[in-house]
Amino acid sequence: MTLFIKSKPCRWLSLLALLSLTGCLEDPQREQKLQWREDEVNAKEAAIIQRELTLAKEKQMLEGTRLDLLSKEKNVAMLQKQLAEEVEKTKRVRREVEIRELRGPIPQVSAERVIVIDPSTDDILFEKNPDKRGAIASTTKLLTALLVVEAGDLDKMVTIEQSDTECSPVRLGIKVGEQYTRRQLLTAVLIKSSNDIAQALARDNAGSVEAFAAKMNARCIALGLQDSHYVNPHGLPARNGDEPYSTARDLSVIAKACDLQPDIRQIVKMQTYSFKWPNGRVTELSNTNRVLRTAGYCDGMKTGYTDAAGYCLVASGERNGKRRIVVVLNDTEGGVWRDAQALLDWALKA
Repeated sequence: MTLFIKSKPCRWLSLLALLSLTGCLEDPQREQKLQWREDEVNAKEAAIIQRELTLAKEKQMLEGTRLDLLSKEKNVAMLQKQLAEEVEKTKRVRREVEIRELRGPIPQVSAERVIVIDPSTDDILFEKNPDKRGAIASTTKLLTALLVVEAGDLDKMVTIEQSDTECSPVRLGIKVGEQYTRRQLLTAVLIKSSNDIAQALARDNAGSVEAFAAKMNARCIALGLQDSHYVNPHGLPARNGDEPYSTARDLSVIAKACDLQPDIRQIVKMQTYSFKWPNGRVTELSNTNRVLRTAGYCDGMKTGYTDAAGYCLVASGERNGKRRIVVVLNDTEGGVWRDAQALLDWALKA
């Protein structure tokens, strides 16, 4: 009996301890502390969220400010560009007025397509339908000459073949089996504009007229020309209907490239050339460019004529350290010389 009484209080004490550990007994202070901690955590979370919202808003404002600054910078850059363009335009207009006062009025020309350039600066001094495509006749031979000179070895002998002679209407009369240097043929084609010689040079250079035409078009692309198409080395209409064409602007670029070649410069200023045949006979060839004989400042370049192209002339000249190139296409028989000389004289005044 005594043992039972002693064991019962121990069991109650154990139960109280267990209840205390499991939190079954209410502890107001502990509950208050837990609530305080929970409130503290919630407050911190709310503060963090508020801070994130504030940072996001500030970031948005900064992004807006950055975009606004970029927009203003673009506007400033655009205004600066416009101002620079206006300044250049004013300078150009002022220069044009000064030049007009020095040169006088631009000559009236009858040619349909015209351009006048300063080859040292690429400035356009005058133009009339410069980008209109059309035939350019034998001024084509400037590009032929350029390819021949760029290939080099001008003193190499060329043996004339049958295909070289099959050309009309302008022929010098070279015969199959005859031999000439490339330089002889080049000089003859630039001075007298013989089509059979142009074909001989083309075949010698590329193997055939067709292959040479492909090289001509490739050279145009290399020069940045987009309005030119060549089908042969002389500029006559093609038999297969594939018509050649170019523009005054494109032709001025080719003329400038030729003007940079000393061999071509030396040839195109010659008024006459003594062409020596293999049998020793000599034929005096007169340059087809009449302006060479009427204007002392003229020193080239090339003439041309077909029904489609009319009368054409690329003329170069220099005076008082100034150099100019004039391209005149689709002109009249008498007008081509008058127009080219008048434009060249006018352009060289300033």
